[in-house]
Amino acid sequence: MSTFAPPPPIPTERHHGIDALRGAMMLLGVVLHLAINYVEGPEDGTWPFRDPARSPLAGLVVLAIHTFRMPVFFVMSGYFAAMLIERRGVWGYARNRAQRIVLPSVVSWFVLFPLTMLAFVFVRLQTDQVDDATRAALFTAALKHPWANPGPIHLWFLEVLIIIQALSLPAVALAAMLPDPLRSLAARARHALFMGRARWLLVPVLATLTTITMLPMHRPGIDTPHSFLVSPAILACYTLYFVGGWCIRREAGMVARLIRTSWWHVGLGCGALVLALVAAIAWFVVTGHGQRSAPALLAAAQATSAAACWLLVLGLIGVAERVLARPRPAVRWLVDASFWIYLVHLPLCVVVPWIVSDLPMGAFGRFSISFVIVSALLALSYESVLMIVAPRRGS
Repeated sequence: MSTFAPPPPIPTERHHGIDALRGAMMLLGVVLHLAINYVEGPEDGTWPFRDPARSPLAGLVVLAIHTFRMPVFFVMSGYFAAMLIERRGVWGYARNRAQRIVLPSVVSWFVLFPLTMLAFVFVRLQTDQVDDATRAALFTAALKHPWANPGPIHLWFLEVLIIIQALSLPAVALAAMLPDPLRSLAARARHALFMGRARWLLVPVLATLTTITMLPMHRPGIDTPHSFLVSPAILACYTLYFVGGWCIRREAGMVARLIRTSWWHVGLGCGALVLALVAAIAWFVVTGHGQRSAPALLAAAQATSAAACWLLVLGLIGVAERVLARPRPAVRWLVDASFWIYLVHLPLCVVVPWIVSDLPMGAFGRFSISFVIVSALLALSYESVLMIVAPRRGS
């Protein structure tokens, strides 16, 4: 009778590529929010500005980035959460997350919410047909009540991440209390699916589970919460991605295998992403942007989206580790700056496109100018913060 051979010790070296991939997902948020200003189609009232020069390419960019960006980020978050517990234990993991995620999120929200709302109100008032007196009164009201009608703004994903990480603490504690035979069985099942004979079922199983959590969504993709009350479906969906990243870390040799199969996964993932975009666009056309029901088309869009996300997750991990296995100063700077850049970028992504909207060029030109200006301002702001909080760069 064969026995299950335990996997080799989990490596402790730093995965520079995976770290860079997490940072890249943060930076893509800047591209996404700038592109929204140039999207064609009806306005839904959540974004304050649409440039008169618009492009269908902007809508494709927004839809594509929205499809896979946050799933990849939550897989990376699960990967690094497992790594932290390996190295620091449960309580060290909890302290680290409180210091690195919870505290910055709370402080950032109190500063960024009023700034973001002021930027939104200011730009909306410039584009709406209102007289100067009304414009001044509305802007003054926004200044007097900076935290009125609070919402998570673009920091919603941090709330979701905090909830999932908080739930992971009792889950890890309970798993440690299970009898050895049960833990061994769970490890064997995970190994079979991620690395063993059943590894060909990995993407179908994960995509099926993810599709089930995505069916309650209101439109193709994963809904974005607009209040602090996160729906169970959104939480369940991102928890699956988080657990997937956790399992990838727990399987020694998984990253090395993904490096070998990286381009296959990326190629299949891009193909699935094209199908997901086609299905999503068809849903928007058939339903009139959600005014009518098309459950079969929504299910097709969600299923192809889930498959595309998992294929791209596995492929991008392999590509990142293949291309960025060694530390590079420029990449290291972008990774270090990515969290700050994402935190503070949103007001600029509304105000700058409005400022350049009179330039005599099309949507692509105005987007490019906006991107350069916003990127420069964000980089300068990050370096300014470093000069204040870390005057000695080697510290």
